[in-house]
Amino acid sequence: MSAGTEPVMESFRTAGGVRLRLTRWSQGRGQVVLVVPGILMHREALEIRTVARRLALAHDVVTMDVRGHGESGGRFTWGRHEPDDVAEVAAALRRDHDRVGALGFSFGGYHTAVAAALHRPFDAVALVAAPHRLFLLDHNLLGRGFWRSVPHMLRRQRRFPRFSPLSLPRRDTPGRLVHRIAPVPLLVAHGTADWLVPPRHARLLYERAGEPKTLLLVERGLHAENMLVDDPEPLLGPLADFFQRTLGPGAPHLTAGS
Repeated sequence: MSAGTEPVMESFRTAGGVRLRLTRWSQGRGQVVLVVPGILMHREALEIRTVARRLALAHDVVTMDVRGHGESGGRFTWGRHEPDDVAEVAAALRRDHDRVGALGFSFGGYHTAVAAALHRPFDAVALVAAPHRLFLLDHNLLGRGFWRSVPHMLRRQRRFPRFSPLSLPRRDTPGRLVHRIAPVPLLVAHGTADWLVPPRHARLLYERAGEPKTLLLVERGLHAENMLVDDPEPLLGPLADFFQRTLGPGAPHLTAGS
């Protein structure tokens, strides 16, 4: 991204009337990466801006606030409607770009995986610390990774989300659907010190996914966006390489109908 390029704020209205807020990092390239933050995160967080700036060196980038988060309207529905929102935004991006990639963090990875499997709007998909299902309390949360994450969580500028008390999660989970993303290239990335979503979620997604697929385990990496705080390069470098390989010149079009 050139020094003179500034991100632009935009609004997007879903078919159901929910207004989503986006930030576009654009130089008019033919490829774009849609970045979907995790729960409690928003597109203006330092971690999301860090990954957007890096990917914008080679592609256009759009970051979004999931419904009920940041400046977006509506209420968070625990994965019932958010994947459809992601797919709608991707379809709109397709009008201006030849190739559309997606990068989802944590619960944002959950939405991205379901959208990729059911709607097939992407040419490349990267999931970082995505759960294969929602019920995560099957391990000890208070390990070393948690205590290493506490300073990051305390420093983070938060915007409290708005939750829907009436929504039940859909039965379509990434673990059930990930095989349907193929033949779109898939990168499954996870920190080995993730205290919230254990690395076995990444291994399960990778095992169930079709080719082409890549598993990246970041040594001592914390949960999702926390990996972008102290030492971001072990995650940022592979993400940039993945999207360059799958969205760059010569990469095949592998979206719906392929």
